[in-house]
Amino acid sequence: MTVGLQNAGPFYEWVGAGLTSVKISGLKNGTIDLSSNKWEYKIGLEGEHNRIYSEDGSKNVNWISTSEPPKNQPLTWYQVVLESPKGIDPVGLDMIYMGKGQAWLNGKAIGRYWPRTSSTNSNCSATCNYRGKFFPDKCRTGCGGPTQRWYHVPLSWFKPSKNLLVIFEEKGGDPMKITFSRRRITSICGFVSEDYPSIDLDNWQNAIGSNGGGRASLHLVCHGNASISSIKFASYGNPSGACGSYQRGTCHHLSSTAVIETACLNKRECSITLSEDWFPTKDFCPGITKSLAVDAVCS
Repeated sequence: MTVGLQNAGPFYEWVGAGLTSVKISGLKNGTIDLSSNKWEYKIGLEGEHNRIYSEDGSKNVNWISTSEPPKNQPLTWYQVVLESPKGIDPVGLDMIYMGKGQAWLNGKAIGRYWPRTSSTNSNCSATCNYRGKFFPDKCRTGCGGPTQRWYHVPLSWFKPSKNLLVIFEEKGGDPMKITFSRRRITSICGFVSEDYPSIDLDNWQNAIGSNGGGRASLHLVCHGNASISSIKFASYGNPSGACGSYQRGTCHHLSSTAVIETACLNKRECSITLSEDWFPTKDFCPGITKSLAVDAVCS
C-alpha cells in the first residue's frame, strides 16, 4: 500500500493493475460477479488525508491507550509522546523490528521504511558469482531484511518536550522495540585535488567570470565542542581510497602528517591550501595532479 509496487522486470507489460475479478459467493441466489461494474478508487490512506500524524489531526482519532500495543499486526497506526533526546549528536530512528510503513515526528515526515525483499532466506545466495546467465534471484542478499536500519531525524524537529511520534505499519512489527539512537562522530575525512574548483560561496556572483586564481583547499571541522586530537592518515601527492581506507600513492610528500598536525591539532576546525606555502618542495612529482587526503580523530 505505502511502497513496493513492481515497476520493472521481465514481462512487466503483462503485470495487471487494479481490480480484475470481484465476486461475492455464498449467497442464497448464487454468486454475484461484480467484475464488470463501475469502480472508483482513491489513492493514499484515510489517515494521511486526515493528517492524524499531526498534533491537531491526532486529536480527532479515538486512540486506544495501552502499555502493550499489538505486535505483528498489519495496517495499524501507532502513536507515542516522548521527550527530546539529550545532547547535540545526530539522532536516528531505529526501525529494525518493524515491517513496512511510514513514520512522522511532530507532523513532519521522517520517511518510508520497508524490507529489501519479502523473500525467505532460502532465496538468498550464500556466495555470489555474477558470471553466467542472469535470473532475478541471482546474488540476492539480505532477504527479508530492511533497506536500512536507522532513519535520520533532524534535531530541529524535536520540541523541548511532548514530541509526537506516529507510525503507520503495513505488514506488522514490534513497536515496543522502536528506539532513538545517537551517533557520536569521532572521525572526519577530507579529500581535495589541485584541479578542484575554488569558489567562495558567500561571494558567488563575484566569483562568476573570474579567472579562478584561487587555490583548492581542504576544510576540516569537528562536530559540537570536539576538537581534532590526532591525525590517522595524511598524504599530499596522489593518494587513493575512501574515508577510513585512504592509501598512499606513488607520490607522497614526506611532511604531509607534520603539516596537517601543525595546522589542525587541538583545533575544532582548520583549513589547508594546496600550495607551496604549505608543502614547500620544488619540482615535487612533476606531471602529476596533486591531491590531499586526511583522516582525523575528533574527541
